[in-house]
Amino acid sequence: MSIFTANKLRETREKMGLSQTDVAKMMHINDRTLRKIESNERQVTADEIIEFAKLYKVDVRELLLESYAEESEEQILCNRYISLCRLYDQLSTKDKEDVFWVIKQRIAGLI
Repeated sequence: MSIFTANKLRETREKMGLSQTDVAKMMHINDRTLRKIESNERQVTADEIIEFAKLYKVDVRELLLESYAEESEEQILCNRYISLCRLYDQLSTKDKEDVFWVIKQRIAGLI
């Protein structure tokens, strides 16, 4: 892991207003392990990076790639949109219909 990733994990946690204790509990690790990860004293696993990204609601690339983090917010949103479209294209016709139904219900304020 890089010092960039360690710092990004800490910064993102702080930006969300979460304590190390909160995150450690949510990640099912102990506080000491999280402190070591955030201070770059312990390697973070691929599975942990994925869990951090889910918890912090960010793209994994934002936690790993300095060049990605330096992109503009507009470019990051564009990349997310492209990723979403690629995933959508892999869905069956029935699943695509379900996705549109959920979106329509959400827009109508029904869910």
